[in-house]
Amino acid sequence: MVVKYHEVKGRYLDSIILMSISRDLEKRSGVKKAGVMVMTKENRDTFHDIGFRLPSETGNSSIWIAVEAEDDKVADEAIHFALDEIDKDQTMVKAEESVPLESLRNQFQKGDFPVLFISTPEEYVEEIADRALDQGINLHIFSSNVPLTTEKQLKQKGMKNGLIVMGPDAGTTIIHGKGLGFANKVRFGDIGIVGSSGTGIQELSVLLHNEGLGISSAIGVGSNDMKSGIGGLSTLQAIAVLGDMGTIFVIAKKPDPEVRRTVIDRIKSRPSVFVSLGDSVDETIGHTYHTGYIDDAVNHILRSQGKEEIKKPPMPAAIVSGRRKWLRGFFVGGSLCYQAQAFLKSGGIEVFSNAPLDNAHALPADWENMNVCVDTGAEEYVKGRPHPMIDPKARNEMIVKESARPDVAVLLFDVMLGYGSAMNPLEGLSGIAEGPVPVTSICGTAEDKQGYAGIRKELDFLGINVMASAGQAAWYAAQVMKGVKK
Repeated sequence: MVVKYHEVKGRYLDSIILMSISRDLEKRSGVKKAGVMVMTKENRDTFHDIGFRLPSETGNSSIWIAVEAEDDKVADEAIHFALDEIDKDQTMVKAEESVPLESLRNQFQKGDFPVLFISTPEEYVEEIADRALDQGINLHIFSSNVPLTTEKQLKQKGMKNGLIVMGPDAGTTIIHGKGLGFANKVRFGDIGIVGSSGTGIQELSVLLHNEGLGISSAIGVGSNDMKSGIGGLSTLQAIAVLGDMGTIFVIAKKPDPEVRRTVIDRIKSRPSVFVSLGDSVDETIGHTYHTGYIDDAVNHILRSQGKEEIKKPPMPAAIVSGRRKWLRGFFVGGSLCYQAQAFLKSGGIEVFSNAPLDNAHALPADWENMNVCVDTGAEEYVKGRPHPMIDPKARNEMIVKESARPDVAVLLFDVMLGYGSAMNPLEGLSGIAEGPVPVTSICGTAEDKQGYAGIRKELDFLGINVMASAGQAAWYAAQVMKGVKK
């Protein structure tokens, strides 16, 4: 085996594009592993973690290509392929279409809602975001690892200027029916959503759509916004910007109690729902319904409009016996993983996770003999590889591998469709062994580009139990586990 490196100076591409190139490199015959990343401290550590030792003189912000292959010829061809792909993406935007940041103000028309989507290494976020706010531009910051102090300063400036700062770490947003980042194609309507939970926003918007309701906007405010350090600044600003529309939903994972109280005080005079994901709560405060589950939130508005609630699944017929006793849950996002644990806990099933309900149930290094729900989109699973929503193969192969164990009773997972998600979210899923009960749900609509009907047909062909929602899938899994013969 040989290892070769190549530096591309003075260039920048979005990390999602570079991850895609990395994956294409690894598919080439004779290539053992590869990485293509913008050089930052974090990415240097990622290169190290996947087994590459870059030269000590690596320049910051350059793109680095690392390839381990069976011989020099294969390595050189792989590097040339990566360079061609980088050039291809760089030339997709014509020079005359580029607009300097300071000139963006001149591109707006009356009534526009300008949004700058930022996906750069974290050290560049503050300067770009600050300049954009000066131009009167709302922000969608996809970048993560931005210091909390920087996030708060940007959000305070945004509020002062009447602008929304979505993020950092904002994966999902819908503005006037148009999706940014990871989002599903849902019908336009008068419902507004604000959330610090990306896959939670997607699940909520999809369920509302599937029940005949429509979404105007779904504002992702970033995972830190409803924590005490930020105080819900963007959540409150988003509520103000959404204005006096129909029902407003707010969804959060582990919101700070004081922040939650402040937000509910702001919305309780209007038809509204606050979802504290996974919390054991069912109460009404003013006109605000407060619950811990997405399905309950949707059913609440369906009841208020005289519609039927989401149809509940039948009790599972399968009873797993013999040595099978463990549950394996593998999710592409933390929110649905978190909600699943709450459903399982309410069913008397003790579960451990890398995104746990409490510290006592944090996932240990050795989790062979316990029930687990794993967020495969967490940092430890995406180092040097694309997020599982972009490239689901590694996550799906984990499901297949665990299905072969003679002591696994239930396989629980999610399938995410929509903008930004893989065209084939089932890649790598074939070959699930008989024995465990496989359970899933599809977070997607018939209008999503992946083709909902085709995905559903393939899951049926694989013998997987498909539920109407992620909550129902977790409930079904809990019922199977409760029926396991000891």
